[in-house]
Amino acid sequence: MTTVQAAGRLDLAVGTLRRIITSGLLPTLRARGNRTVMPIADIETLARRELVGPSAVGTRELPVLRVGVAEKADDGEQGWTGFATHLTPGQLHAALSGWWRCDPERVVRAGAMAVTLGQYVVAVLTGIDGYDGRGDGRYRFHGTLAGSVTELVTPQQWVNPDAPGADRARLLLGRRLESESGGPVAYVQPGG
Repeated sequence: MTTVQAAGRLDLAVGTLRRIITSGLLPTLRARGNRTVMPIADIETLARRELVGPSAVGTRELPVLRVGVAEKADDGEQGWTGFATHLTPGQLHAALSGWWRCDPERVVRAGAMAVTLGQYVVAVLTGIDGYDGRGDGRYRFHGTLAGSVTELVTPQQWVNPDAPGADRARLLLGRRLESESGGPVAYVQPGG
C-alpha cells in the first residue's frame, strides 16, 4: 500500500503519516521506485487500533502534547524537541518536557500528559508536579517519562517501572487518542 493509500485508510493527512514514518515507528517499509510502500496488514492493524481517553487512566481530563518528529533544539538546553524512536529515554524525556504553550495548571492538576504523533500515543509523562516558565507563555514540566513506543504496529513499548503511574501509562501507549486544539497541548475529556 502506498503512503497516500495508507493515509486515506488511517484517516490521516499524508504529511502526518510521513511524520510517523520518519519517526521510526513503522518497521516494515520498502521503497518501490520513488514511493514508500508498506504492508496492507500493518495498515489494517493500525486502522483497527482501539481509541482511548482519560478514563483509561482514571482522570477526568488528560493533557495531550501533539508533537512532530524530533529535531535538534535551537535553545542549546534540551538537545531535541519532538519524538523519534532513536532517542534514548533521557533524550526523549528532555525533548518532551518543554517548552510548550499551554495552561500549566491544567497539566499539573492532571499529573500526566499523553504525547501523540498523529493520533497515536507514542509516550506518556507522569508524576508532573510543577513547571518552569520563561515569561513568554511557554512552560517546561517536572515529571518522569513513564514510557514510550518503539514500534507502532505490534506495538512494542519501553516502560519505566520506577515512574509513578507506569501501569496506567501502559494503557495509553500505542493506542489512538483523538484531540483537537489550536496549540501543541490539547485537553481531552471523557467523550470529548
